[in-house]
Amino acid sequence: MAGELDALAWPLERAGDAMEALARAARLPLPNPLPALSHVVPGDPRLVDSWLDAGAQALGLELQPHYTRHGEVERVLRRAAPAIVEVTSAHGKAVIALLRLSSSGETARIIAPDETVHDVPFSTLSAASRARVEHLQGPVAERILERAGLPEPQRLLARRALLGAQLTNTYLFAARTLRLPPGARMLHHLRALRAGQRLLLLLLLTTIIQVCVLSSWWLVGRGAFEGRLDTGWLWAWALMGLTAVPLQAVLAWSQGSLAMELSALLRRQLLSGALALPVDEARRGGIGQYVGKTFESAGMEQLVLTGGFASLLAVVDVLLATSVMVTGPAGWYGLVALVGFCFMLGVLVVRQASRFRAWTDARVSMTHALIERMLGHRTRLAQEQPEKWHEAEDQELAHYAEASERLDAATARVSALAKRGLLPVVIIATLPAVLEGASTARIAVGVGAALLAARAVGSLSIGALSLSGARVLYRGVRPILEAARRSGSTSTGGPASLPSPEASPPKTHALLEVRDLVFKHAGAPRAVLEGASLSVRAGERVLLEGPSGSGKSTFASIVTGLRGQGSGLMLLGGLDMATWTQDGWGAQIASAPQFHENHVVSGSLALNLLLGRAWPPTPEDLNSARILCEELGLGELLGRMPSGLMQLVGERGWQLSHGEQSRVFVARALLQRARVVVLDEAFGALDPVTMRKVMTCVEARASTLIVIAHP
Repeated sequence: MAGELDALAWPLERAGDAMEALARAARLPLPNPLPALSHVVPGDPRLVDSWLDAGAQALGLELQPHYTRHGEVERVLRRAAPAIVEVTSAHGKAVIALLRLSSSGETARIIAPDETVHDVPFSTLSAASRARVEHLQGPVAERILERAGLPEPQRLLARRALLGAQLTNTYLFAARTLRLPPGARMLHHLRALRAGQRLLLLLLLTTIIQVCVLSSWWLVGRGAFEGRLDTGWLWAWALMGLTAVPLQAVLAWSQGSLAMELSALLRRQLLSGALALPVDEARRGGIGQYVGKTFESAGMEQLVLTGGFASLLAVVDVLLATSVMVTGPAGWYGLVALVGFCFMLGVLVVRQASRFRAWTDARVSMTHALIERMLGHRTRLAQEQPEKWHEAEDQELAHYAEASERLDAATARVSALAKRGLLPVVIIATLPAVLEGASTARIAVGVGAALLAARAVGSLSIGALSLSGARVLYRGVRPILEAARRSGSTSTGGPASLPSPEASPPKTHALLEVRDLVFKHAGAPRAVLEGASLSVRAGERVLLEGPSGSGKSTFASIVTGLRGQGSGLMLLGGLDMATWTQDGWGAQIASAPQFHENHVVSGSLALNLLLGRAWPPTPEDLNSARILCEELGLGELLGRMPSGLMQLVGERGWQLSHGEQSRVFVARALLQRARVVVLDEAFGALDPVTMRKVMTCVEARASTLIVIAHP
């Protein structure tokens, strides 16, 4: 690494301090009090990523990794700031705190360990990031260049081209963007986006534009009605109109950029919340309900952004038009007319919201029923009489059509009244002043204010309708957003250093210990688990048996961290889940849930086997997966597949049998390299010969094993 960059690198053990300094310099909100960050780097290189993530979580932030090819490092670094970039310095592994790039993109602003900001060439930073993998082929390239005898300028370009060709399929973590987690408070997200300042800019631009519009009306009125329509007045009017054009362009660009960032934030929160939904809550809803919620989330996003900006800018126009109207020829009559008209529109908007709610309920109900019937189509063909297949569908369609008709009729009335109703009312309020002989300039400005108010009220009504519709759709999306907020509140504030999995407890102590565990499903009259306790030492094999409904699978989901534990004590290596953090706990306990709760993802077989590892996989990962598949009796399957481990499986690819899927689930758990493996009824679909082969492999591979089965 270049000497100028070496002096700006933070030692890896100070990565937490680098993130803290970077967050302050980038003006990122720090939701949590600054903790005493740990400087102990895990000895296992595989845990460094988790250690860095834990440091960001301790600050109430998160790291977004950018895992990319060697040849795409520059492109990724240009859009990663503020970010932590891993490099290799003269003293070992280190990180660079990248604050931002210059407007030209040729200079990178970097925070040094003394928290001063320095500018370095961007090419130097990208070269240092690529150098972490270039040492693999560097000596080979140097020998080739030595034989070629190229001069230095051409030699540098040739070396880069050679390394790029040799490392084209080599992946590395180019950078880790430091940002707020999706579940952080909305106020912190808005501060990070500087939404307040940007909204003030929008309001200022809108005000200036409308002042230009009203001024042009004043100039036209004074020039036309008073006989002063000379060249100077025309130039002044043209100048006012031309001034509004670039301001409108800046307003549209500012509004669009803020809307896109808010849209991306909302989508991140929805995705995070969908992944963080509690298991029981996710299982209560059918797939049709979740498809309906997906539609609702997309609709809510559009309505919130459209209605929010339209209402905000329309309020400015209404206030400006009102102030001009009061001082103009309409006077207080115009104000009374405007207030009364807005009140009447408000009543119609409230009634419209109730119709939109009824229409949404009918649409979501029909979507849910349609998808559920599609999933159960074969069962209906076999068990339901043909003449009854469409009775429910016809009723649902009729109900939906009726709700749509009422909604469309009401929407047409509100839109027509909002766009055309105010202007004649305000002009009538202006007539008394006109009859009394008001000046032509005042009349012109009054007409301009009336036109501005009519347009503003129309935009305000559209915005109000959109916001009321978004409020209706929020009912369905609310559980997902609340799950995202809960995940954000539980993931922050954790330790900045993960406990070391290498530090196993003494053999006389339990590796996994559960004491007096109590769990009850929401709304259930009695607990599924009550006073459950278990102690498992390292290397033990434990068999849990019990009848259906006895709580075996619930116990397994709690132990693996998929479900909240209710009350009781649960320790892994002597530490609870809060100390490990949920991600750290999950990395130590791998499981293969029951068949109906496990899934083959539509993708390659390798992707399904290596879900818990980095992707794309390394050759070592693929080799480990291939060897394990052969030990589990899947070697014949791999031989039949044209692409081997890269063969597409699932809905769009190769169809696996029930037994083959079961062995894929077992292999997926074993490949996690976890300290404890939990297999929940994983052998029910296997014949006796295959089952013995799988059990032999599991006993040899699993460090500590818990098997759940029926008696």
